[in-house]
Amino acid sequence: MTDSRSTWLTYLHVTSHTRPFLLKCYDRIDSKKAKEHAYHNAERFIYEIKLGEEYLSAAASTPLSVQPLLYYYGLTHYLKSCLLTVDPAYPATAKVLAHGLSTRKRKKMHYRFLEDDVRIQPNGLFPYAAKHLFNQTIDQNKLSMDDMLRPLLFMEPIYSCKGKEAFPAKLPELLAHFAILYNLSMLVRYEGEWWGEMEQLRDREDYVFIVHFLRSLPGHIPALVAEWLKDQFVSLH
Repeated sequence: MTDSRSTWLTYLHVTSHTRPFLLKCYDRIDSKKAKEHAYHNAERFIYEIKLGEEYLSAAASTPLSVQPLLYYYGLTHYLKSCLLTVDPAYPATAKVLAHGLSTRKRKKMHYRFLEDDVRIQPNGLFPYAAKHLFNQTIDQNKLSMDDMLRPLLFMEPIYSCKGKEAFPAKLPELLAHFAILYNLSMLVRYEGEWWGEMEQLRDREDYVFIVHFLRSLPGHIPALVAEWLKDQFVSLH
């Protein structure tokens, strides 16, 4: 993690920093048990951050064939750490532990990743994070991979090579990353033949978009998470 913003995550690696931070977060939402929640959630909060870091570190040094799974679970843990700052009881029910997204298990012939989409479910981590971290209720039923990828600044060089212009983002970057990684992880799990051929033959346009996206994540995801947490901290003062 070379981005200076990510040093904020390192700062929050100890309970002597995390407990006061969480206490202020919970005081702001008028939690009657703010002090108790801050004490009990501090180690959980740190654990989620460290798991996120460890998954991303493992992903960066592992073969492409399993990277999407590790990046997806890494981002999942990061989002859970963020949710603990706004919801001291998270997770209150099993419903919020689901992915919150779904996709077709079997892809049609001549499948193209950029043309694929994922469907938003009423319950689960994705809609819960959208509401509680970004105050957004997603009013569309599905999300296109191209719509998620094209607004990302680090994807602009690849799209420029194809003569395609960027357009405004429809989602916060962390949510877009989550949706993209969810779909990629499902391909790894359930479309092994397609994934293997794409990786080995490299005869599909999807390959360069997917690889460029994955290679940009090790520094980008922690920086986005750190920026969100830092914004929380600043707003408390």
